[in-house]
Amino acid sequence: MTQKIDMLNGGLFKKIVLFTIPIMLQGLLQSLYNSADLVVVGQFSGDIALSAVGATSSIFNVLVGLFMGFSAGVDVTSSHAFGKGDYKAVKRIIDTAVITAPFLGLIVTIFGAIVAGPVLAIMDTPVEDGVLAQATTYLQILMIGVPFTMLFNFCAAVLRTSGETNKPFIYLATSGLINVLLNLLFCGAFSMGVVGVAVATVISQVISAIMILINLLVNKGLFSFSFKSIEFSWKSLGKITAIGLPSGLQSSVFSLSNVFLQTGVNSFGKDAIAGSTAVSTVEGLMWVTLTSFLNATTTFVSQNIGAGNLKRARKVVRYTLLMTAILGLVLGLSAFFAKELILAIFIKDNPVAVQYGIERLTFTFPIYFLAGIMGVLPGAIRGLGYSVSPTIISLVGVCGMRILWVYTVFPIFNNLAMLYLIHPITWVLSSTALFINYFIALHLRKKKMGESKPKEEETTEQEFPPRAAKI
Repeated sequence: MTQKIDMLNGGLFKKIVLFTIPIMLQGLLQSLYNSADLVVVGQFSGDIALSAVGATSSIFNVLVGLFMGFSAGVDVTSSHAFGKGDYKAVKRIIDTAVITAPFLGLIVTIFGAIVAGPVLAIMDTPVEDGVLAQATTYLQILMIGVPFTMLFNFCAAVLRTSGETNKPFIYLATSGLINVLLNLLFCGAFSMGVVGVAVATVISQVISAIMILINLLVNKGLFSFSFKSIEFSWKSLGKITAIGLPSGLQSSVFSLSNVFLQTGVNSFGKDAIAGSTAVSTVEGLMWVTLTSFLNATTTFVSQNIGAGNLKRARKVVRYTLLMTAILGLVLGLSAFFAKELILAIFIKDNPVAVQYGIERLTFTFPIYFLAGIMGVLPGAIRGLGYSVSPTIISLVGVCGMRILWVYTVFPIFNNLAMLYLIHPITWVLSSTALFINYFIALHLRKKKMGESKPKEEETTEQEFPPRAAKI
């Protein structure tokens, strides 16, 4: 008997926390793939290798983020169907998602391998000391693991709909430990440099994908997958795409805007890259931690909208935004006051790079909770069934503003402080626009549901198929 979370009935606070913590840990472990690479190459291969790995993070996230957003499409569509009790539709969505994931990933792999070198060159990645060459090699190897990462995320979305978030975390914890051990072996013992850490990451991604796929294959009942009874549906793929593509675009525009910011950092040389990379890695971990509430918001809201309970969906959003703001404030201030210790983890015997890192974190860490709020609100809007509008806001408020800043304000002052100032500016502007968007979406959904009065909080409990121990 498995323990799953019933999102349609009972108290919400405890359930949201129990649902979110494994997702948070899972996201951190996925992020630690790259962080482990940075720590290992920084300690064993020096600042040049660290700069090479750091120079790839923005472009890699752009290429992957576009298609990774499809997992939100799986989440929302399957959760809506489950909330309505349409279990046949849930089965078709699951089968369609599992079959589609590796093919989408293969497209990213081929495209990414081709454009890796030229794009890194356009970003002014330094040619000196072989930084560009090593960065290109590292990125091309990482692309091999994309289909497996996509398969894992699609399968994890399926398990989230079932109320299960512990198993994806366990699988990533296992593969993450393997990644760290292989990093130390390939880079530390065999002196393989960036090639070693890239190969270690790909191997760990393959292992995590295989484990989660096996879980769906051996599961019984609704949330399972079998090659013998595949129900691929173009209609289901269309629904997944309608939600997932805008979500993927939104995810990628954050990374795309960082590509332009990285170009500005690159113009100050390898020490600036090393310092900025160390801080951006920690920022990435905080971002993943805070936006884990996005997944909880999307899944809880989607299921309750499917069940017709708008009142409960609104309550979910209030809880997740409050949790995000408090956690973001605690993490941001803690990291700010421990900045020297944090930078020492990534940078060895390079005080210039450390100072560059301190300059960046001063503008971001103390108010990072604003980034978390900006990241979670789209999950609420998407759960209500509107995926395009938050994407447009992100395109204009984040990507557009940052690109404009890089090519107008930054050249005038030409210092990193002015470059980093755009982070808090876009957080404030985008969060404000997304709040307005959320209340408009809420009004439209209420009108569409024809609600004059939200149904009662407690209803007859809907049984999970198959029967499960529910929280």
